Amino acid sequence: MAKKFDENYSKEVYSKISEFQKKGLSIRNIAKITGASRSYIHRLSIKIALSSGSMKQASERRKEAGWEPLAPGNPISWDAIKLKRTQKESHTI
Repeated sequence: MAKKFDENYSKEVYSKISEFQKKGLSIRNIAKITGASRSYIHRLSIKIALSSGSMKQASERRKEAGWEPLAPGNPISWDAIKLKRTQKESHTI
């Protein structure tokens, strides 16, 4: 069952996400600190990034794929971490 936060707590978490990300904390660590789920923190961090304009730096491929988490093995993820595709994988995409 989804955990519901009151509006004040949601605003507090929203305001702290940027602060925590500037300190280099991961979504997982922010979730542990705040008591919110990783997906909730991820959704809020995307909302913050979109409103601040920092997502303008994203590649066109990423913009086309949307802002939801990518499926494991997605070629965009490979590019982001500089994985080389095998010959077999290159032909299937």
